[in-house]
Amino acid sequence: MTEATITSQEVKRDTVTCQLCLTQLPYDFYGKKAPYCPGVVYLDDTYLFRDPYSPEARVLPVAGSCDLCSTISCINCSVFYTKRFCGKCVLENSNYFPVQIVNSIRDKLTQT
Repeated sequence: MTEATITSQEVKRDTVTCQLCLTQLPYDFYGKKAPYCPGVVYLDDTYLFRDPYSPEARVLPVAGSCDLCSTISCINCSVFYTKRFCGKCVLENSNYFPVQIVNSIRDKLTQT
């Protein structure tokens, strides 16, 4: 069986919980390169979900671990800025991030 022929029934689903907003998210793979999507390589280990609506077996990043504190946070509660950082660490270290990123994370975290 080739990588391109893996069906959604053969993909093991699990869930990960964002430690900031407590949202539970489904994921199929944790790592940098999902076996069913050979053309995409992430720079950090990421929780990936196979897009069920894409015939090309695309993946969607749903969460990752903060490089500073190892908190697992969803894409809405974190930012990738050379590495993955949770919203809490972005706000605590705001002088190291562009103002636009800090303001965006602050807005997202106040909505949850």
